[in-house]
Amino acid sequence: MERSRVRFGSGAIALAVSVLSAVGVLATQPAGAAVAQHKPPVSGLVAVEGPMTGAQASTGIDMADGAQLAVDQINAAGGVDGVQLTLLKLDDKATAAGGIAAERKAVASHAFAVVGPFNSSVGVANLSLYKKAGLPIVRLTSSIKTEGYGATTQPMDSQVAPVEINEITQVLHATRPAIIYDTSTYTAGIAKQVKAGLAKAGDPAVSMVSVTSTQTDYASALSKVGASHPGLLYISAYGAEAGAIAKAASTDNTGKCFVDLAAQGPDFVAAATPPVASACLSSGVPSAQQFAGASQYVTNYQSMFSTSPGTWGTFTYDSVEILAAAIKKAGWHQTPVSNALVHIRNYQGITGPITIAPSTGNRVQSTVVILGVNSAGNYVIDPQWAAATGFPLPTGG
Repeated sequence: MERSRVRFGSGAIALAVSVLSAVGVLATQPAGAAVAQHKPPVSGLVAVEGPMTGAQASTGIDMADGAQLAVDQINAAGGVDGVQLTLLKLDDKATAAGGIAAERKAVASHAFAVVGPFNSSVGVANLSLYKKAGLPIVRLTSSIKTEGYGATTQPMDSQVAPVEINEITQVLHATRPAIIYDTSTYTAGIAKQVKAGLAKAGDPAVSMVSVTSTQTDYASALSKVGASHPGLLYISAYGAEAGAIAKAASTDNTGKCFVDLAAQGPDFVAAATPPVASACLSSGVPSAQQFAGASQYVTNYQSMFSTSPGTWGTFTYDSVEILAAAIKKAGWHQTPVSNALVHIRNYQGITGPITIAPSTGNRVQSTVVILGVNSAGNYVIDPQWAAATGFPLPTGG
């Protein structure tokens, strides 16, 4: 008896191959991976990323505390469209590798959005990954290399550099400026902008020397700077690193000390020592106590954390607030929220009014000022700069 023959059309063969291929792919993936890939983000889960351990831990902890204050107050008022917010704290250790690990954790946890990172070198490594994963981003990076990735409440280097150049050339009337800078993304980038601006202003840098974030001995770098006989030393480095450089330079013949905003915070003052820090001027932003709209924030922060707020927690607080405002406008849908963020207009934050430029995601209003350090080790707006620029000093200075 002849066996019956079953014939398959080309469509049936293609279907069979497709099914077998799919089975093969699933068989090679870890259990649950296929399901996890398609799980929607968790409404209410917001990641905050910053350097919460390591040399810049005080910045990351202040960021997380500022974000927590915002979340608690939003939740006490009913949440966002009835959804309570939960904070996922991610420590990137101020490194690119840490930033990539943080992004993976945020995505694996199905976070709806991210606030952070703080360091531009971290943002260069992971902001594109956050964007690819679809998370709305409120970054705290300041390098122009991070433009186009979400929105930011922070000043950008392109806003900081002109203030610094004007201070050096028009307020201090310093001659023969020298530059020492960390090779990290933001600090190297703004140092180059300042060098170019000084040259354009007719006051070119007499030397430009690099250091690294892992360096602890600055004698050789400062020897090179000192050989150029500068009238001012511009330091572009973070916190404790900048403080150590300023302290070492204070016994050398390197001129007036001027420090970029990246250093602003208690780590700089502690590493430099208060006497050295008080002899330096720096670019920066007003402290929480100096922002007119932040008095309640200061009170709540001190009550909750039993310490005074740092520099960048106020900006993280406002970052969470504009994210919540974007969600209220667009609903719990990631792409519409990302679009709403870059169209924020005249939002009244505790750091002042916030308008975001859609083409870059940058904040239109600059919050950059020139600061000194008083005898108590606190940052205060420099009165000479305020008088020269017409900046209104807050009551009590």
